[in-house]
Order: sequence, then C-alpha cells, then structure tokens
Amino acid sequence: MAPIHKNPIQHLLHPNHSLTLFDSNTKYVCDGCKTLGIGKRFNCSECDFDLHEYCGTCPMNLSSFLHPYHSLKLVTRMPHGNRQLDRICNVCCDSIEGLFYRCKTCEFDVHPLCTLLPQTLRHVLHEEHPLRLLSSSESRTCVICKGACNAFSWRYRCALCDFDIHMECMLVQCKKQKTWLGISKYVPPSIFPKTFQYFEYEFPYSNHNHNDMSHPHPQHQCTDHGTTSRRIGKVIFVIVKIVTTALILGL
Repeated sequence: MAPIHKNPIQHLLHPNHSLTLFDSNTKYVCDGCKTLGIGKRFNCSECDFDLHEYCGTCPMNLSSFLHPYHSLKLVTRMPHGNRQLDRICNVCCDSIEGLFYRCKTCEFDVHPLCTLLPQTLRHVLHEEHPLRLLSSSESRTCVICKGACNAFSWRYRCALCDFDIHMECMLVQCKKQKTWLGISKYVPPSIFPKTFQYFEYEFPYSNHNHNDMSHPHPQHQCTDHGTTSRRIGKVIFVIVKIVTTALILGL
C-alpha cells in the first residue's frame, strides 16, 4: 500500500494508535462499518485495522436529505451477544454490523457510505429530468431490469414521469441504436448482466423479481434483504461506484 501524505488521524474506534491514509486496489473489511472496501483506507499497520476513508472522517452528527426530519447520530452496534434486534440499512437494505448513523426517534438507520449517495443523477434513458433518490410508497417497475421496485425501497425516480431505476441498475450500460427513422436513442440491454465490474473484481446483481412484503414494520421494508442472499459489501461497491461516477462526470 502507498501512503498518502496527509496528517494521521485519531479515531474513537481505535484510540491507542493513529491511523494513516493509504491507497491500494486490494479489498479489505472496514473495521468501522464492517462492510467491504477497496482503494483508499485509513490503516493502523501495527494492528491490521482499516477504516473506509469516509468512516474515518465522518461527523458525529449529520443532516441528510435521506432523513430530513431529524439529525442523524453516529453510533456503533453492540457485539453480537449483547444485541436485542437485528438492524438493516433503510437505504441499501444490507445488514448493519458496526458503525452507522441512526435517528432513534424514527428508527431510521443508514450506513455511513450510503449517506454519500447523490440526491439527484442524470440518466441517458430519461434526459428530460434528473432522477431523485427517494423511497416511494408504491411498487413500480425498474426500466432497466424490468424487476420490481418494491414499496418503500429506495430507487432513483422521476415522480413526474413515473420513471424508476434500482440504485445498482444505474450502473448498467445502455446500448445506443438507431430507430427506423435513423434517430439515435439509448435502450436497456436485451440481456441483463449477471455481474458488474469494479476494478478487477466482479459482483453479482440482485434478483429484483420478487414482491415479498411480509414485514410491515418500516425497519423491515427492505424486501431485497434476506439471510439466504446477503449482499454486504456488494451494495457498498455499487454506492462507491455511483458516487465516484457522479464526481467524475459532475452529475
């Protein structure tokens, strides 16, 4: 790993040693939020302790469009043996195992990295309006994969046009083709990819073609989550790639 010349930081999760920012294309597990990471990380070489760059510097209190009603507080999950409830991220639907933001009043929980998702993005299939990241109370169909955007799940959406795309489907490359009038337009792929690429690593897409609404409590309305199909880290890579793409393209 190559060190980046920035001042070391102190972090409440690792108080005995300072952490140095490194850059590497290898995968690691963040010792803060307990999800996978790749690239930059804060590291303690003595203890083999790693933090996502954002998990190392995120504020103790956060105001976010994801939950505009109250400020979110940075907290840490108790060890497995001391837990009373399982928690899932209200945005990406992955399990929460470590550091996370919480609104105790509303029972709203979110991974630190999920708070980095852009509020609006543009997409070639809907150039008329920007798409807004939101949770809708209605079930819709993703225009990319044709799977269900279940009620209360987060997606990029144009409410004016009833246009919805799953977060991870925002990364699917659409094809450009000409109509019979010779006009070029973008269309979703005819064969939906089974994996997406991030650096040299491949990760499977989720199967969105189901409608399990068996958990009425808001904490359990992330219907893509399940013990037989854990997505920890994979969705985080989706989020990182969306954020990186948005920054590069200025979306």
